[in-house]
Amino acid sequence: AVLDIYPALKGHILYFLKEHYPIMPYIPADEFKHLFGLIPQLSEVLKKSMLSTGVNVFIANGGPAGQRAPHFMLHLFPRENADGFFNLLYKKKSILAEDKIKMLSNNLPLMMTNHFKRNPADWHTGKGDVPSYLSDVYDNVIYEDEKVLCVVPKKGVAEGDIEIHSKLEEKYIEKLSIEDASHLFYAASFAATAVFEGLGAHATNIILKSGEAEDNPQGKLVINVIPRWQEDSLQGLLWEPKQPSYDLDKIAGKIKDKTWKVKYAEKNADTKKEASSVIQPKVIKIGGSDNKSHEDNKPGSAEDEIRKAIEGLK
Repeated sequence: AVLDIYPALKGHILYFLKEHYPIMPYIPADEFKHLFGLIPQLSEVLKKSMLSTGVNVFIANGGPAGQRAPHFMLHLFPRENADGFFNLLYKKKSILAEDKIKMLSNNLPLMMTNHFKRNPADWHTGKGDVPSYLSDVYDNVIYEDEKVLCVVPKKGVAEGDIEIHSKLEEKYIEKLSIEDASHLFYAASFAATAVFEGLGAHATNIILKSGEAEDNPQGKLVINVIPRWQEDSLQGLLWEPKQPSYDLDKIAGKIKDKTWKVKYAEKNADTKKEASSVIQPKVIKIGGSDNKSHEDNKPGSAEDEIRKAIEGLK
């Protein structure tokens, strides 16, 4: 994670993997989880160091969406009211046809299900409950599980806009765990692939809003997956790079002072299961000082059978 030298906002962070991947779908599962799982911690650090009330994550998959480098990266913005950044103040006016909604509702669940078959997750058993704060958006559902809800809004930023909501947290990305944050972005990544393949989009933007800002007055946590086409009407999402008038080193120092506690530590749900499933043989003395006779160690004896069983385990 580094400061952008031509920032859109004070504290604008570029965040990327050290290994090279050109776009989001190429990232392997373990590195994907590591990258996106740390976003809650980085968001908390950014908000506290910049004294901001909200945060954005901005992703451009492909040139028409604003990707300016061949290496995949994310942008993190600290946000607050009156910060003057209006690029993400959406005008929602596009409506997606019913047949295309149905197509997405068929394709996205297949992608997610196939992913979980390759990466089993015991929690994934069904749709789960819908929290009350999502009742007003529970329409045109194209995918849901215990952790996320994916819908096509009645009016979207673009034709095929998909909104992804967390069922675990209403407002603040920093409250999600590594596992829950990476799952939220998995849904976003597969939704981006669904609109790319199903709608023929040239590229996609994935934009997370969390906490209070001028373009998110209620502070809701939501990801928009926005299909993009060459020279479409959404060029205003992008910002013009400009040299800052303030000292970047001071801003970097202020943020870095709070990153000491950022740590990738998975809550491995399988750890206890693995530990309990491993056979823990008792230490059994065979001969020696246990005062048993050598008769106990002869072939066919109980001691001999135990020895064979232990060797089999080894």
